[in-house]
Amino acid sequence: MLKTNTNLKLYENGLFFLSLGGIGEIGANCYLYCCDGKWIMIDLGLSFADEQFPGVDLLVPKIKFIEEIKDNLVGVIISHGHEDHAGAVAYLADHIKCPVYASSFAKLLIENRLKEFGKLNSIKLIEFDSTKNISLDKFNLRFIDTTHSIPQPQAIVIETTYGNLLHTADWKIDKKPTLGKVFNKKSFVELGNEGVLALIGDSTNANIPGFSGSENEVKDELKQVFSRYINRIIVTCFSSNISRIINIVDAAKKNNRKIALIGRSMKKNIEAAIKSRLIEDSNIFISEEEASLIPKENLVIICTGSQGEKRSALYRIAYNVHRNIHLEKDDVVIFSSRDIPGNEKSINILKNLLIRQRVEIITAEDDLVHVSGHGHAEEIKQMYNWTKPYISIPVHGEPMHLASHKKISEASQVPITKILQNGKCLKIAPGDCSIVDNIETGKLIVEGKYLYDSDSDFIKDRRKYSFEGVAMISILINNDQSIDKNIQLSLIGLPNGELTTIKEEFKNEFIKYFIKLNEDQKSSDQTVTDMIRKSLKIVLKNILHKKPEIQIHLIRK
Repeated sequence: MLKTNTNLKLYENGLFFLSLGGIGEIGANCYLYCCDGKWIMIDLGLSFADEQFPGVDLLVPKIKFIEEIKDNLVGVIISHGHEDHAGAVAYLADHIKCPVYASSFAKLLIENRLKEFGKLNSIKLIEFDSTKNISLDKFNLRFIDTTHSIPQPQAIVIETTYGNLLHTADWKIDKKPTLGKVFNKKSFVELGNEGVLALIGDSTNANIPGFSGSENEVKDELKQVFSRYINRIIVTCFSSNISRIINIVDAAKKNNRKIALIGRSMKKNIEAAIKSRLIEDSNIFISEEEASLIPKENLVIICTGSQGEKRSALYRIAYNVHRNIHLEKDDVVIFSSRDIPGNEKSINILKNLLIRQRVEIITAEDDLVHVSGHGHAEEIKQMYNWTKPYISIPVHGEPMHLASHKKISEASQVPITKILQNGKCLKIAPGDCSIVDNIETGKLIVEGKYLYDSDSDFIKDRRKYSFEGVAMISILINNDQSIDKNIQLSLIGLPNGELTTIKEEFKNEFIKYFIKLNEDQKSSDQTVTDMIRKSLKIVLKNILHKKPEIQIHLIRK
């Protein structure tokens, strides 16, 4: 049974870890740490919705629990600017009553989204310097710069009276990164010598053997790929993968091509990168209108949509409904990203649509146009060898990733490995490492700029409509309690071939029962509505073998 009111005295003594999102899934990262009654949160991200949420693109974690600890939540720390770690801050800003700490680039991305929502002043957003510690009541935080696919990624060392915790966040070992410094192995080795009580680590690629490639290799490959083509080139990638976009810019310059950015989030993130001087040659970018005028051999388009999202720029381009960009035979679309688990079907639908238009598709299976920003199995193994933690807590991954991570930690001689679920609170110290509480978690769906519970009735209805369809019926009852012969019936998401038969069968079924009612029953809207629903349900099941949602409009003269 999930709790809505927690015994907070349980947390007054000890060190605890709790995930509100990010375990057993990709995205929606939101992790809480408690030390002697005081709490910090690391990351507050969003995730992609799957087919169980029809018409929904994004989800954010349900953080109702922080209402209970609001007086003791001393800070939210953002490990880096990716949307799955920072994208929910703007959506949930009204619920955050403590300072939010972020590096300069992540802060800029969060500010841009807060401005869109009109909530720039809703939270206290503080820029931190990764070379300096942050002291928050029972916690002392220090940062270790890592390498990833976005500027300024940090692993976070959480110093407490019970011992050191290492929250790795997203990381990989890149010896030749496009952005930032070379991976800082030395600091992890030194941390291991100090002693690490628990490592809370990224599991995304724990099931992939070997090492991840370097972003610098992608840089060289993109130059070669671009040189092979004289037609329009479209590259789709995550809008926050600034390293990749810088490499695309470099490849475009080397091949005498200008770049058009398509997609709101893509434009916003590039603006932030230019403002942060991560991209210096802003003259290479042109508008969508200019892109439709210049020769296609001189054009590269960078757009969102690598996951097949139906509202994305690439989706609109592929369906030929984009205002300025229209594909032609022999154009090239490069998918410079990985398929997030669960998105494979929508991505393949998009690829097949492009192929039918005789557009060439290039993926990482064809050329080295993508490397992951997450470390593979051998890199995770090295992290354990350097840091030597007593406890391993795999996070950021689906069950198969968490299980692979556990195998690595156990092979690395880590004494205790705990695979948790969102909402399961782990007491790390003192005493036995065990689950001591179960907190309410879940997801909120994003509809525009508004949030709704994922169990909302309209989502349940939408889900049901998508599987069984809808039958809408309108019936007029006259003053004399007779039924108007002009019954209106519409079937949505159902075959219409038997509509006349269904209508006639319904009339026979309904009238058979209606004429048996007394005057009071005929005057009761509830009684008549129930009878309409029952009669129509019987007929639809007999003829169509379906149980659609039934909507009834009962009108009286």
